[in-house]
Amino acid sequence: MNSAKWLVLSMMFVGPLFGCASTTRFETLQSLGFEREYLDGYQDGCFSRTEGGNTHLNDYRQDYERMLKDVRYNNGWNDGYRQCMASNQRLY
Repeated sequence: MNSAKWLVLSMMFVGPLFGCASTTRFETLQSLGFEREYLDGYQDGCFSRTEGGNTHLNDYRQDYERMLKDVRYNNGWNDGYRQCMASNQRLY
């Protein structure tokens, strides 16, 4: 069997194994059944922390009215902000 065919076959069997290991926190939370409001807040909070650490152009992403009215969005935003800070300590 030539090397090109061997490479293709190995990618077909090994590739999916690596794909399973690369799930994000967001995907994990989604699969655990967290509600859309929490997930929206989590994404916005995480974006705010990572983009705020990298640039000052996009700074915060936060729906202020939702923060006041929707406890699930508020909790998700705060959790996302804290979690992404912890995973990006090199920026701070």
